[in-house]
Amino acid sequence: METQWAGEACDRRFDPESGAMITQLTSSAASSINIYCEQPYTSPDGSRIAILRRNDVSFDPSWRLIVADLTTLKLALIEADGVVGVCNAAWSGLLLYTTEDGSMYRLNLETLEKETIELPEGTQLEGRGASASPDQRHIVYSRVVAGPEVAIVLVDLQEQEERAIYQHPEIVNPHLQFNPVHGRDILVQHNRGSRMDAEGNITSIVGEEGTTHFLIALDGGDKRPLPAGPPHTGPSTGHSNFVADTGRVAWTALWDWHDWSLGPLNKGGNLHTAAPGDAGPQVFHAPGDRFNHVNISRCGRYFICDSVPFSLYDDKGNLRPPCLAVGNLQTGKHRVLVQNTMASNGGGQHQHPHAYLTADNRNAIYNSDLSCGPTQVWAARVPDGFLESLD
Repeated sequence: METQWAGEACDRRFDPESGAMITQLTSSAASSINIYCEQPYTSPDGSRIAILRRNDVSFDPSWRLIVADLTTLKLALIEADGVVGVCNAAWSGLLLYTTEDGSMYRLNLETLEKETIELPEGTQLEGRGASASPDQRHIVYSRVVAGPEVAIVLVDLQEQEERAIYQHPEIVNPHLQFNPVHGRDILVQHNRGSRMDAEGNITSIVGEEGTTHFLIALDGGDKRPLPAGPPHTGPSTGHSNFVADTGRVAWTALWDWHDWSLGPLNKGGNLHTAAPGDAGPQVFHAPGDRFNHVNISRCGRYFICDSVPFSLYDDKGNLRPPCLAVGNLQTGKHRVLVQNTMASNGGGQHQHPHAYLTADNRNAIYNSDLSCGPTQVWAARVPDGFLESLD
C-alpha cells in the first residue's frame, strides 16, 4: 500500500529570545503528541519523528500512528487506527508498536518499512510503559501481579519467551528505560510509599519518602540505587534520563509549590546527575529555574527541560506557560530556546511539553495545546551557534 503524505505544518514565529524558528508540525482538529521525551522517537539522522494522534485524547481506546519528516514538513500516515502500545530504543529510529488485535510491528522511521514481530503469548505492551533494547532483542515492560505488586517483565524476542525479573509493591510507575547505547542496564522509577488496592489500582502515587530511581541488570539483579530523592535531593519528579553511556543518570527534583523555593535539598538547582555508588548528586546550578521533564541529547552533552520560573501564575493571575531551556552538562551553561511554549501543562499528559532534542541536535520537538484546544506537535529549530554558545 502506498504511503499517504499530507502537509499540515506552518512556520509560526521566531522566538524573541533565541531566534529559533518555531514550526507547528500538526494542525488536525484531533490531538497529536510526540509520545514522550525520555526515549525520543526520532530517526538516527534526526530527520524524522513519530507522532500519535486521536480524537479524544483521554478516552479513545487507540491511536493513529504518523511519521513527520522535518525536511519536507510532510506527515505520513502509518496506521489509521488501532495502535494501543508503543516503545523503542532511543535514537535507533526503530519503533515497536502493538495493535488492538495483539499484533506487533517494527517500523523503520527512515525507510517507513514495516515488519511483523512475533511476540510470546501473553505479552501486553499497553501496560505500564515499555522500552526496547538497542539490539532489538529485548523488550521490558511492567504489569501488576498478585500481592498486589508490580513485576518488571523481560521479553526475549529471539527465544520467544518472557519472564518476570524484578517485583516490588512500590514501582507503580516505573518509567522503564534501557540504556540507549549498550542496553545492559535498565532504569527504574521507585515511588516510595505508594500503595495499590487488592485489584492493583493505585490508591497513593507516592509517600513521604518521595520518589527515587535505581538501576538493575538485564536479569533483574545487581540493583544499584541512585542518590535521588530524600535525603539527597528533593523528591524526584519521576522524570529521568540516561546520560548516554557515561554511567550517569539525570533527573529533576520537586520544589516547594507553596513558596516556589527550591527547598533545602535542592541546593542551587533541581536538575541532578549521578552514577550508582556516588555519595551524592552533581547539581546543575540554575537557581532561577524549576526544571520538570528532562531529555538528554544523544551525545550526552546537552539537556532540554521545560521550566516555569518564579511562579505558576503571573502578576495578573494568568497561567504562566513553561519555557524550554537547553543546557550543557559539562560547562554548566544554559539558555532559553523557546520563551513561551504556550503549553498549559495541566492535568492531562498531552498538555505537557515533553520536549526532546532530535538525534542531530538540530530540532527541539515538543507538545503545545496553545493553552487550550487540541494538542499539536511543534519543532523549534536550534539556531546556528546556539549550542556552541553553551560550550
